[in-house]
Amino acid sequence: MKRVTHHLSPFLIGTAIGWFAWPHAIWLAPAALVVIPVVASRGWVGPFLLMLGYHLATTWGLIHGTAVFFPSAGLILGLAFWAGSSLIFALPYLFYSRIFKQAISLLPAPFAGVLTTVFLSAISTILPPLGIIGWTSPWLGAISVGWTGVMLVLLGIAFATLGRREAAAGLAIGLGTTATLWAGSFALGAGSHAPAGWVGVNTNLGHLDSPLSYIEASMRLERSTLVLLHRGVHVVLLPETVAGPWRAGTEAIWRPVVRWTAAHRSQTVFVGTFVPHGRGYIDALIQIHEGQTHVLPDYIPVPFSMWHPWRPEGSFRMAPFSQKPEIATVGAVRAGYLICYEQLLMWPALNLAFQRPQILLAPANDWWARGTDIPAIQRASAKAWGAFLGVPVLFAVNR
Repeated sequence: MKRVTHHLSPFLIGTAIGWFAWPHAIWLAPAALVVIPVVASRGWVGPFLLMLGYHLATTWGLIHGTAVFFPSAGLILGLAFWAGSSLIFALPYLFYSRIFKQAISLLPAPFAGVLTTVFLSAISTILPPLGIIGWTSPWLGAISVGWTGVMLVLLGIAFATLGRREAAAGLAIGLGTTATLWAGSFALGAGSHAPAGWVGVNTNLGHLDSPLSYIEASMRLERSTLVLLHRGVHVVLLPETVAGPWRAGTEAIWRPVVRWTAAHRSQTVFVGTFVPHGRGYIDALIQIHEGQTHVLPDYIPVPFSMWHPWRPEGSFRMAPFSQKPEIATVGAVRAGYLICYEQLLMWPALNLAFQRPQILLAPANDWWARGTDIPAIQRASAKAWGAFLGVPVLFAVNR
């Protein structure tokens, strides 16, 4: 019984952190990283169990969401995705003790602890290949306060590595880190309003599952977009994929908007669509500006549901190592964009950190995730990146 309790404790700690952190208190999420050296000192399996509990608690929405998206598969596939992805995210931490022993032979303990934790967390939820599925990364709670939050978490990990002798100092650093992240998240969140004249359009179109449904959606949205442009709105952002495949018929529906922007060069429209590419598609925004259309592709579509390389027909392109940044120019404004699933990840947003965007566009299509916390997690993640980049976030979501 004592042995079971010994191993159960890290799992329960990770579960508690993940449950309370996401989606409404993500500043708590980095506590999972700070606790890793502590549980590692009690056994090599501790970090793995900690992070397994954390990810099981943060990704449970996959059960219902998968069942809605793949109705023929039912509950079983949802459970498999939930348990399987959580297990994959946690697996790198099985090597914590081994890597730490190598690192501590070269570096003082605090630096070895920080290096080991950062390395394994980067493999788990930041860098491809796991980085293309690694959502609810604990680091998202730190970046919501910018580089200060990141440095505080690193400091917390360093103190936690020192062990019981410095328990008081470690506790003080941990409490200080949490308090600072909490206060900073509120302070940065308060100033995240989009510029005047920039409008994100939320829709309730639900599941668009046929060519006719996409045509009807495009016709309806084209009319409402023209109304906004007539009112003098500067930029209109529409949700992901709501216009359907960008073919000749779709272009014809949106031609009045194209002509309008040719005559009114200060106005821009971003339309969520998917562009034919080989035997499949590219998830993209179409930027309509000055009478021209320009494709703004995303690089990481949703695995399995959108990207399925085992069946190229209808699959969306996956290009996580693309050298072209996800940046659009609107007049003198540099607008970064993260399309739907990309908002949940670390990897695509990190590329934007070097591009100095002035606003972050966040279109999404969350019809399949209604009734789960996934849309709230997605919104919290996008806001965290907006805070890290120091820019406002403009949302446009279809439900």
